[in-house]
Amino acid sequence: MLLAGLTRGGQSEGPEPRGASCVSDLASYKQTAMTRIVSWNVNGLRSLCGKGFVPWFAASDIDLLGMQETRLQLEQLPAEVASLDGYHAHWSWHATKKGYSGVGLLSRVAPLRIERSIGVEEYDLEGRVLFAEFASLMVANVYFPNGGGKNGDNSRVPFKLAFYERLFAFMAEQEHKTGKPALIMGDLNTAHHEIDIARPKDNLKTSGFLPEEREHLTRMLALGWVDTFRALHPDEVRYSWWSPFRKQRDRKIGWRLDYVLARPALMPHVKDAFIQDDVTGSDHCPVGVVLDLPIDGAR
Repeated sequence: MLLAGLTRGGQSEGPEPRGASCVSDLASYKQTAMTRIVSWNVNGLRSLCGKGFVPWFAASDIDLLGMQETRLQLEQLPAEVASLDGYHAHWSWHATKKGYSGVGLLSRVAPLRIERSIGVEEYDLEGRVLFAEFASLMVANVYFPNGGGKNGDNSRVPFKLAFYERLFAFMAEQEHKTGKPALIMGDLNTAHHEIDIARPKDNLKTSGFLPEEREHLTRMLALGWVDTFRALHPDEVRYSWWSPFRKQRDRKIGWRLDYVLARPALMPHVKDAFIQDDVTGSDHCPVGVVLDLPIDGAR
């Protein structure tokens, strides 16, 4: 179903043919009192706005949306996004390279605190992190680096793994500081297990499925994080990214690169974890969770 909609704020493979417009299946959540948190690598927000992003967002009843790869600066923010009613908006972008990386956060509840730095300048300059503290929890919206170099030589894998280390250390620091549980959502750029990739044997030497990347993610999760989708759907084969070449989305050749990770203390509040692989417009699709925990602390 193609959604049509409305418009402010501040600072896979489904049964239908793949088109350019955004499509949603969140209607079942719309009448509930739950908190809906969604993460989406939009692969260029300006481009996505031409494919139905605002109508999709308006109709999806999302409480908190984290976007990655927005690829814009403040002066390039589409007017229809800048004028979204009822949402607080926060942005981080690459400080030196336009049209690259960038993350954004839209939330109905104003965060108590926003951080754009995880304490390492070379990461901060790439605009990869937006950390938001709310009354009842913390959320990190993150675009993790790809390990592939300019020539496909995996030369950026050390940078990627060091970023993982620093991001998870930063989250531990924040949890110690606030005493609040946290979510990490975003494009992790790693398919963790063979179930998370359509062709595992063909990609053992490809960044995103390298043994050292997968082992590193395993080690980070062992620090006390839960992959919400896999916890609730242990055997389900679903993907969140498809190469745009050779119609791989239509052919069900994908990777699960997008996650919502939760601290164990939050898991009793996670009532659903989903992958919206019927939503088009980007080479990634939205993923998310439904919590029975109001992020403003209200009961």
